[in-house]
Amino acid sequence: MEISESRDVAEVPSMQAPRVTVIIPVYNDLARLRTCLDLLATQTYPRELLDVIVADNASSIDLSSALPPADERFRMIQEAKRGSYAARNAALGLASGDVVAFTDADCLPHLDWIEVAVAALVAPDAPDAVGGAIRLVFRDGPDPVTGPELYESVHGFDQRHFVEGLGFAATANLVTRREMIELVGPFNADLQSGGDDDWGHRLRDAGGRLEYLATAVVDHPSRPTWSDLTIKAIRIADGMAALSREQSFGADLAELARELRSGLGSWLTIWGKDWPTTPGAKARYVAALSWVAVLRLVVRIRYRIRERLHRKSSG
Repeated sequence: MEISESRDVAEVPSMQAPRVTVIIPVYNDLARLRTCLDLLATQTYPRELLDVIVADNASSIDLSSALPPADERFRMIQEAKRGSYAARNAALGLASGDVVAFTDADCLPHLDWIEVAVAALVAPDAPDAVGGAIRLVFRDGPDPVTGPELYESVHGFDQRHFVEGLGFAATANLVTRREMIELVGPFNADLQSGGDDDWGHRLRDAGGRLEYLATAVVDHPSRPTWSDLTIKAIRIADGMAALSREQSFGADLAELARELRSGLGSWLTIWGKDWPTTPGAKARYVAALSWVAVLRLVVRIRYRIRERLHRKSSG
């Protein structure tokens, strides 16, 4: 796989460049963590201004061999509380950078990722944080094949939409000035998913400015199997349910009904569209879309029932 090295953004002179800490949460993903760290070790950003903290989130295997040998810029810490946001927060407490960059253990940062992101943050009229592009890569070639891959190619990591439409950046590619974290606080460590959404909206409420940066790129493997898609969909649905706990049950059902209608509409309209290109691919895409909608409905109802039972038992 080719990892590009762009020069679309002016280089930051070493004497003026801020120190950067990269934070990566991980759970049991040794091989992909090693690849991610190897790419970070060869970033175009001045090496003396870059350090990386890997937050091992109670893995059942030893991940220390993933650290680049004899490179003091890389270290690993342990965080027993389950959840990627708890792991990120543990690393934040040790971060020394004036800029903090977040990515994930299964991501492949392009070699100029840090350089391009920092240049945007130190430019005149710079934003307070940037959400860089997240480019999906597929298991068996350049194009999606399975239903989950087809689904993710549309709905997986549309970072531009996240930033410009929804007001947050996925933590697979989020870079911010440290003072923004000090201003709005760390991630909500009680969330298993949606912590990036929550943090982005707190940044906006505090007057911070988040921008999409297409030239700061990380690649992210798509989830090719139905079990992969199911695990991700349930995790995200749990996070959405936790974030909307103040919303009425009726509003919850109305929102989910809209999603189900959207899935049904896709079944009716997809056959006349140019993409996916074959009937089989169209069927696989809509099946995945519908499956995710059903999972979200089940998780949201389950969450509301638990909430009501908890209130009844504590009341």
